Amino acid sequence: MAIEMVRLPSDQFRARGYKTIATPFFLLKIKKNSYKTTRVGIVVGVSVNKAAAKRNFWKRQARAEIVLRATTGSDILMVVSPNVRRLTKKQFREEIAKTLATVQQK
Repeated sequence: MAIEMVRLPSDQFRARGYKTIATPFFLLKIKKNSYKTTRVGIVVGVSVNKAAAKRNFWKRQARAEIVLRATTGSDILMVVSPNVRRLTKKQFREEIAKTLATVQQK
Protein backbone atom coordinates (compact mmCIF):
# COMPACT_ATOMS: atom_id res chain seq x y z
CA MET A 1 0.00 0.00 0.00
CA ALA A 2 1.31 3.43 -0.91
CA ILE A 3 2.07 5.87 1.86
CA GLU A 4 1.91 9.63 2.07
CA MET A 5 5.34 10.94 1.18
CA VAL A 6 6.80 14.42 1.39
CA ARG A 7 10.19 15.82 0.56
CA LEU A 8 12.89 15.55 3.22
CA PRO A 9 14.08 19.05 4.24
CA SER A 10 17.64 19.78 3.16
CA ASP A 11 18.78 20.48 6.72
CA GLN A 12 18.05 16.82 7.51
CA PHE A 13 20.56 15.65 4.89
CA ARG A 14 23.41 16.33 7.32
CA ALA A 15 21.51 15.45 10.50
CA ARG A 16 22.67 12.70 12.82
CA GLY A 17 20.87 9.67 14.10
CA TYR A 18 20.39 7.81 10.83
CA LYS A 19 20.89 4.08 10.57
CA THR A 20 22.99 3.56 7.42
CA ILE A 21 22.88 0.56 5.14
CA ALA A 22 25.48 0.46 2.38
CA THR A 23 25.01 -1.49 -0.81
CA PRO A 24 27.25 -1.39 -3.89
CA PHE A 25 24.64 0.77 -5.61
CA PHE A 26 23.44 3.22 -2.95
CA LEU A 27 23.53 4.28 0.68
CA LEU A 28 20.22 4.13 2.49
CA LYS A 29 19.83 6.13 5.68
CA ILE A 30 16.72 5.73 7.81
CA LYS A 31 15.50 7.18 11.09
CA LYS A 32 12.14 7.62 12.77
CA ASN A 33 10.44 11.01 12.75
CA SER A 34 7.62 12.50 14.77
CA TYR A 35 5.29 13.00 11.80
CA LYS A 36 2.65 10.75 10.28
CA THR A 37 4.23 11.03 6.86
CA THR A 38 7.35 9.54 5.41
CA ARG A 39 9.92 12.10 4.32
CA VAL A 40 12.21 11.04 1.48
CA GLY A 41 15.36 12.62 0.06
CA ILE A 42 17.21 11.15 -2.91
CA VAL A 43 20.64 12.34 -4.05
CA VAL A 44 21.88 11.39 -7.52
CA GLY A 45 25.07 13.23 -8.34
CA VAL A 46 26.72 14.14 -11.61
CA SER A 47 29.09 11.18 -11.12
CA VAL A 48 26.14 8.88 -11.85
CA ASN A 49 25.39 10.57 -15.18
CA LYS A 50 26.04 14.02 -16.64
CA ALA A 51 22.58 14.24 -18.20
CA ALA A 52 19.94 15.62 -15.84
CA ALA A 53 17.30 13.47 -17.52
CA LYS A 54 19.14 10.28 -16.53
CA ARG A 55 19.69 11.50 -12.96
CA ASN A 56 15.99 12.32 -12.68
CA PHE A 57 15.17 8.86 -14.06
CA TRP A 58 17.07 7.21 -11.18
CA LYS A 59 15.39 9.54 -8.67
CA ARG A 60 11.93 8.67 -9.99
CA GLN A 61 12.65 4.95 -9.86
CA ALA A 62 13.93 5.17 -6.29
CA ARG A 63 11.03 7.34 -5.12
CA ALA A 64 8.43 5.02 -6.68
CA GLU A 65 9.85 1.97 -4.95
CA ILE A 66 10.32 3.70 -1.59
CA VAL A 67 6.70 4.89 -1.59
CA LEU A 68 5.54 1.31 -2.08
CA ARG A 69 7.78 -0.28 0.56
CA ALA A 70 8.50 2.24 3.34
CA THR A 71 6.67 2.43 6.63
CA THR A 72 5.03 5.63 7.83
CA GLY A 73 6.77 7.96 10.24
CA SER A 74 10.32 7.66 8.96
CA ASP A 75 12.93 9.82 7.28
CA ILE A 76 14.70 8.13 4.38
CA LEU A 77 17.77 9.50 2.64
CA MET A 78 19.19 7.67 -0.37
CA VAL A 79 22.52 8.52 -1.97
CA VAL A 80 22.89 6.76 -5.31
CA SER A 81 26.33 5.52 -6.40
CA PRO A 82 27.74 5.52 -9.95
CA ASN A 83 27.59 1.69 -9.87
CA VAL A 84 23.85 1.96 -10.40
CA ARG A 85 24.51 2.28 -14.14
CA ARG A 86 25.25 -1.48 -14.21
CA LEU A 87 21.70 -2.29 -13.13
CA THR A 88 18.49 -2.47 -15.09
CA LYS A 89 15.44 -0.64 -13.81
CA LYS A 90 13.98 -3.89 -12.48
CA GLN A 91 17.19 -4.91 -10.71
CA PHE A 92 17.47 -1.47 -9.11
CA ARG A 93 13.93 -1.60 -7.78
CA GLU A 94 14.47 -5.14 -6.46
CA GLU A 95 17.64 -4.02 -4.68
CA ILE A 96 15.75 -1.17 -2.99
CA ALA A 97 12.91 -3.49 -1.97
CA LYS A 98 15.35 -6.04 -0.52
CA THR A 99 17.25 -3.39 1.42
CA LEU A 100 14.11 -1.75 2.82
CA ALA A 101 12.77 -5.17 3.86
CA THR A 102 15.91 -5.97 5.84
CA VAL A 103 15.94 -2.55 7.52
CA GLN A 104 12.29 -2.61 8.53
CA GLN A 105 12.56 -6.10 10.06
CA LYS A 106 15.06 -4.84 12.63
